[in-house]
Amino acid sequence: MRFFSVLLAVIILNPIHSIAQDILRTNITFESGRFTIHGELLLPQKADSIPMIIFLVGSGENSSHRTIYKDFVEQNLEALFIKEGYGILYFDKRGVGDSEGKWHRSNIYDRADDTKAAIDYLKTINNVDASRIGVIGHSQGGWVAQVVGSLYRDDVKAIASIAGPVFDAELHLTNIYNSEFLCEGETKEKAFEKASKKAQSDINWVSVFPLKKAWRQLKEIADFDPSNDLKRITDPALFVFPSNDHMVYPGWALTTLNETFPEGIPDNFSLSVIPGANHDLKNVGMCSSKEEANEAMYSDYFQTTFKSWVLNHL
Repeated sequence: MRFFSVLLAVIILNPIHSIAQDILRTNITFESGRFTIHGELLLPQKADSIPMIIFLVGSGENSSHRTIYKDFVEQNLEALFIKEGYGILYFDKRGVGDSEGKWHRSNIYDRADDTKAAIDYLKTINNVDASRIGVIGHSQGGWVAQVVGSLYRDDVKAIASIAGPVFDAELHLTNIYNSEFLCEGETKEKAFEKASKKAQSDINWVSVFPLKKAWRQLKEIADFDPSNDLKRITDPALFVFPSNDHMVYPGWALTTLNETFPEGIPDNFSLSVIPGANHDLKNVGMCSSKEEANEAMYSDYFQTTFKSWVLNHL
């Protein structure tokens, strides 16, 4: 377990307005080890003892709350929780936006350490309730949230893994390729056979020749298996699995959790399968086109379930 020192700097204040109440948006920086991390803090104005949500994006160099996650966070975080008096902290991964470092040379534990630095930053803000900090991650960010819940459980009240894998990196890659082959028309048996071989081949290849950034990232996370971290989570933990998720099949996820916990899923775990939703929690099929997915609406079922859980556990 690695702990990083935290140096703080708040640099720009920009008041804006929400539908329900005033919000103070603040561009922030904090230090995580030798890296300066940039982010954004949203706080309800004229409020004390504010519970906080830290949101963790998925993989890739374009993943940020300002870019591909902009619509997601506006509709599934800000619209749901700001009016309830919650604050939100976003931060860009190493090497994304203005954050220092290289995203493709960071593993899941590096991202968890950066999240711990964000938690430490929040604890310095007077009107934040340090006893009510929750970490919510989507996709790869779900993996990170699981590790935070394991290593830093004394620093968070709850964690949520939204469309995040609960199995190892090779099976996750197999899952992705399996969906591709199924959507191309392969049978279930043939798709799984081809996906398994391709995933294993990719992992072997990048261990020797990580020539591209995405390959280097795969090398960094290729050995990751969340099972031991899942076993150490003692805080309330929500696991959301969209039924049409091409990256994390609910069936595979639930089977893995049952294998990880042969004596039963822990009482502090809440599991929710979202009917009809894809990886991004939109009401669209697994094999739908990008255009169809962009036009689809976010799942009301997800929003209702997610909001209820957060309000009851954070």
